Amino acid sequence: ARLQALLPTVRSRGQGWTSGGVFTASEYSQLAAARAADKATREARRSRHSNPRVYFDIAINGEPAGRIVFSLYATESPRAAENFRAMCTGEKGGKYTYAGMRFYRIIDQFIDQAGVHGADSIFGSRFDDDPGGLALRHDTPGLLSAANSGPDSNSGHFSIVVAPAPHLDGSYTIFGEVVEGMSTVLAINRLTTKGTDRVTGDAIVVKAGCLSACDPRPEVSGKCATRATTLSVVQNIQMRKCVD
Repeated sequence: ARLQALLPTVRSRGQGWTSGGVFTASEYSQLAAARAADKATREARRSRHSNPRVYFDIAINGEPAGRIVFSLYATESPRAAENFRAMCTGEKGGKYTYAGMRFYRIIDQFIDQAGVHGADSIFGSRFDDDPGGLALRHDTPGLLSAANSGPDSNSGHFSIVVAPAPHLDGSYTIFGEVVEGMSTVLAINRLTTKGTDRVTGDAIVVKAGCLSACDPRPEVSGKCATRATTLSVVQNIQMRKCVD
């Protein structure tokens, strides 16, 4: 938000148009500092040692297509991160595993979407939004974004965004990002017809698991304990948002 605020209005000296912003030396210095701070914040979030590192081994049309490794934002999005971690390990048993899952919705240069049908979450039902993840922006490829059917209705379904998607901001929880295997994510994204979400091939998770920071977090609940005292509008619904 601070970075956006520093972008100056265009000074075209009466011409009515410009090919870019015009910066004073002071504005440029502030913008450069803000960009550096933003980069450092993102890197710290990505590389935090407490973040679970989980993976999918992918097959496309029956052929090995590589491994995708994710860093899960367990601090910003504890509910969504814990659900995803446990679905990767399959530790809950039964249908609560991403192994064997198919990417069922693919939209060109937008998302690769997947999830386990008939398994809401490891919490036993759909779980609440994580306020920290809900505040993050869909502004870079490779982010993990929780799929939902409205506020506080998260499940084991998710999207990997393959391009910035600002229209998702504030409605869908970001809970991790791809740290290895973006070429495999893009290979999955090519299994579609442009302008549709029709899937033209099979992208299957043949194996899923956890590489580091894999311990369960039993203290994480699917429901928040505290809600805001004032109403907010999320996905056109008035509600009191979770604050924890």
